Amino acid sequence: MTVTTAASAQSLTEPQARAIIAPWYSLFNVATRGDVKSIQEQALTADYESCSGYLPSECWGRDTSIKVVANFANSIPDMKFDIKEVLVAGDRVIVRGEVSGTPAGELFGVPHTGKSFRIMAIDIQTIKDGKIAKTYHMENWLSALGQLRAK
Repeated sequence: MTVTTAASAQSLTEPQARAIIAPWYSLFNVATRGDVKSIQEQALTADYESCSGYLPSECWGRDTSIKVVANFANSIPDMKFDIKEVLVAGDRVIVRGEVSGTPAGELFGVPHTGKSFRIMAIDIQTIKDGKIAKTYHMENWLSALGQLRAK
């Protein structure tokens, strides 16, 4: 008798995983992205959650995610997300990436200096029915602030 677990039933290949996550990461390349709302609706499940990992209350749904991602065009108009590594484990896709950009104004209390930043980001995506259902993410914004404050 063979027992199939949920993870093995949802097991993804790396090419499948990359194809599923590509539209989502294209949104963080502000200069070339399409319509945020329609892309997120295509790439994310209706009950999608984005969690920064600190407290359960710091998770938000798809509608809030659409607003957050759309705001990057104003705050960091040249923002880019470069995927450096993708690891697949069952229905999970782990992405190590590099976020870079030049804030258009104040960012997290740091006055506008015209300087750019480059930081590491780690995401753990859960895939359900060919869409992203949940994202745990951690970006090194402290490093960005240090770079923007540097003399």
